Amino acid sequence: MAFFITGFTFNVISIFESCGYSEQKALSVFVPASIISIVSAILGNLLSDYIKMQKLLIIFLLGCLLSSLGIAILGSEIGYYVLILGNGIMGGLYSVLVAITWPRFYGRKHLGAISGLSMSLVVFSSAMAPLFFSRIFTLTGSYSIAGYAGVAYAIILLIFSIKARNPQLQ
Repeated sequence: MAFFITGFTFNVISIFESCGYSEQKALSVFVPASIISIVSAILGNLLSDYIKMQKLLIIFLLGCLLSSLGIAILGSEIGYYVLILGNGIMGGLYSVLVAITWPRFYGRKHLGAISGLSMSLVVFSSAMAPLFFSRIFTLTGSYSIAGYAGVAYAIILLIFSIKARNPQLQ
């Protein structure tokens, strides 16, 4: 999520302009996505006590898939709305999953070390994303391939998430 959303945010105006949209249209994605993000975070937090985290992960990954697909098909009108919905779901559930995954699976004893490593990977991903998006655009003249790469990655993660189990139960 950090990789994709940072690459998108740093290049949002260029992404939209490459599909024939205005700067205003590009920046207009953030408010509705934020509203969806708030709603999905609240629902995710409420549901996290009652359902398996695996289900939240699958919904999160579906949000990632939608967001990536939205960029890939942004040239069509539906792509704009798919992108907003995906970014909202992804953003809201990311905060839920980051907050509860490590303590629930590994306890609090080594929480600092686990969270530190996790955050290091998030920061590294965020640093690489703008370069990836820019290179894709430079080489192809479009951001669609970046979107399709995100779709492929989300599908792979969805397949693996079906097999995901709580490590403390094993």
